[in-house]
Amino acid sequence: MSKCFQFIQTLRARLVLTLFVSFSLVAIFTSLLIMRASAAHQQEVTQRMNMALAEHVVKEYLLFENGRANLDAAKQTFHELMILGPNFEFYVLDTGGHVLAYSTPPEKIKRKRVDTRKFENIIQAGLPNRPVYGDDPRSETGEKVFSVAPIYTGGDLSGYLYVILGSEIYDDITSMVGGSGIVQSALWALLIGLTFSLLATLWLTGLITRPLGKLAAQVHALQSEGFSSEGIKNEEAMNALAQWNPESENEIHLLGNSFKSLLEKLDEQYKNVITVDQLRKELLSHISHDLRTPLASLLGYLETWEINHNKVSAQEGAHYIETAKLSAQKISKLVEQLFELAYLDSGNVQVNFEQFSIAELVQDTLQKFALIAGEKHLTLAVEPKDSSIHVVGDIEKLERVLSNLIDNAIRHSREGGSIVVRLAKNTRSVAVEVSDNGIGIPLEDLPHVFDPHFKAGNSVRGNTAHGGLGLAITKKLLDLHQTQIEVKSRETEGTSFEFCLPTANV
Repeated sequence: MSKCFQFIQTLRARLVLTLFVSFSLVAIFTSLLIMRASAAHQQEVTQRMNMALAEHVVKEYLLFENGRANLDAAKQTFHELMILGPNFEFYVLDTGGHVLAYSTPPEKIKRKRVDTRKFENIIQAGLPNRPVYGDDPRSETGEKVFSVAPIYTGGDLSGYLYVILGSEIYDDITSMVGGSGIVQSALWALLIGLTFSLLATLWLTGLITRPLGKLAAQVHALQSEGFSSEGIKNEEAMNALAQWNPESENEIHLLGNSFKSLLEKLDEQYKNVITVDQLRKELLSHISHDLRTPLASLLGYLETWEINHNKVSAQEGAHYIETAKLSAQKISKLVEQLFELAYLDSGNVQVNFEQFSIAELVQDTLQKFALIAGEKHLTLAVEPKDSSIHVVGDIEKLERVLSNLIDNAIRHSREGGSIVVRLAKNTRSVAVEVSDNGIGIPLEDLPHVFDPHFKAGNSVRGNTAHGGLGLAITKKLLDLHQTQIEVKSRETEGTSFEFCLPTANV
């Protein structure tokens, strides 16, 4: 019972039931319509064939004499006519439609008056393009097709001969025929047709829903196993989805292909979530490591000053405070970089593109580092100093890129070295290169220099404010400009970073 109920709940069962009920209703309605149309057609044919019957009887037989109905003659006439044609019933009516004489047994008469309003139209205009029904004296409400003719005596209308075309005998015979083998054969044919329709519907719906069932099985197989850190577990079911043709007009193929695309996107997003979670854990590890040293230094000098501020000189106390302040600044810078990197990873960064002179931006950025570079006797330069070179980009973010690269170059340059920002323009873009002649980067470390918190093996030590985030931030800022940054370096010879920006049409 439960399996039957489950089958009824399926799309195929509901589709079969819907189609079968629809076909059955259409078949029954069509049969009834054909039967009614056939009966109406038969009655119209009968009426048209016998419309002149009443007029013929009036001409051949004397029904009225001296303006009064000759009832004896009428009954004798009706008796003779009924023997020849049992399909008809004859009634003599006066001008008001009252029944004066009839061929039907008296006990069968239910109505003593017939409505004569339809007579005039038929007598004058003839039959319309449909059967016309008149009152049946054998029924209080029934109607039947008829033939009618006026009866005149001395030029005056004396009454009507009213002939019902389809007597009670005819109705009885029709009822008997309705239960005959022909009708039963027709009913059996209808039943067989409905059965065939049901079987055909089962086959067709099975043919239509089979791909949908296959798709449902594939989806269920994928659902049961889900995702793993490596991706979708059930590769066999995933490969089975490849059978759905994306170029097909079949909706099930389109659904299968869309589901496959959705799974691939979900798989990619799931892997990204796993990656982000791993990065989050690494970030927490790096944060704790990078902040530990400056935070310990800050707390140590503050505690030392708190304990000894009454015993040490003002100069030594100021040294403690200055050192603690530097540690706090280093912590602030590290936290700022961490927030900046998290903001860039959020995917909600707005980029405001505009046209500007790249040489002027480079010159302004170099000017900010002039004091720090002077302490190491470094030379800062931009080549060429051509303010006509314009690019398209976000000034604020590109200034941050240049600051990170120049700061990185200063930290890794020797005393008396030089840092040069070179600009090379072509028809479509401007190449920006920041190079130094410092300590360089080991070859094995070059693929990782843009990873967050990465520090090369020969990186400058002691500057705890540098948490290995500057180049990672630089790369993400340039990714927003849809451009790549490349690095070239040799140990002891120097390093250069290069990226391109689109040329402005000025």
